[in-house]
Amino acid sequence: MLARLKYILIFCLLGLAIVPVRAENSMTYIYNAPESALDHRYDYQWEILRTALDKTKDKYGGYLMQKSLPMNEKRQTNELVKGSGKITVMHLGTSQAFEKALIPIRIPVDKNLSGYMVYLIRKDQQQRFSSVKTLDDLRGFSIGQGADWLDVNILRHNGFNVVGGSNYDGLFHMLIKKRFDAFQRSAAEILDEYDQRKKDLPYLHIEQDLLVYYPLPMYFWFSKTETGRRLADRAREGMFMMIEDGTYDAIFTKYNGDKIERLHLKDRKFFRIDNPLLVPETPFDDKRLWYDPRSK
Repeated sequence: MLARLKYILIFCLLGLAIVPVRAENSMTYIYNAPESALDHRYDYQWEILRTALDKTKDKYGGYLMQKSLPMNEKRQTNELVKGSGKITVMHLGTSQAFEKALIPIRIPVDKNLSGYMVYLIRKDQQQRFSSVKTLDDLRGFSIGQGADWLDVNILRHNGFNVVGGSNYDGLFHMLIKKRFDAFQRSAAEILDEYDQRKKDLPYLHIEQDLLVYYPLPMYFWFSKTETGRRLADRAREGMFMMIEDGTYDAIFTKYNGDKIERLHLKDRKFFRIDNPLLVPETPFDDKRLWYDPRSK
């Protein structure tokens, strides 16, 4: 009798240990790990996602967010298209190919701040950039980008000379070594990147006068599987809840308000170029989703 009670007690204790884990694992969002210890490009994006998931706990229950092994954009896309489970959510700009192969949440995660581009240059080159008057002037510079980044196709479509690099951290060193004239960075990224590297790369400089813009909605993407649809539905509901209650704007301002001021975006010389990767479903009509520094 005592032995039987012992087994019953062990079974009950195991049950108590297992139930919370199952609840937490009910929906798992696996996202790409940072590429280096200095890579904080996506802290804001994952806070947006985490907050959206928190707001939907009453309906959907628990969730997990965990890092995958580091992957480049091409591998992230391939794993998501395959539905391998090695990654279950991706943050990346839109394209016709992605829209066909994956499920997007058509809410620009950073309100398209990533579409406003500022250059990292070498400190002694500021005067050359300050003399730019037209897009043709700007096309005279070589622009560094990650070889597999979506921006490469956008820039080349618009007549820019793009030099590709295979390693994110290496691109900063390629700039200093004069492999190209400017490393194009989004307004959402450039200040953190500069602040982290200015001591080790003293010739690194944020260009002061120019702002290049193209619509570049960066979405959360999910696999076209039953699991992917559930993960996307939950995140989408939570994000719209955040937009309605003001949480979205509050997080946007927390991460980006100081950056917008430090970069004086509204005072820069403005150049707009086309993004040939957009689809007709791009939600331009919902003005809540888009940031425009010129309207502030």
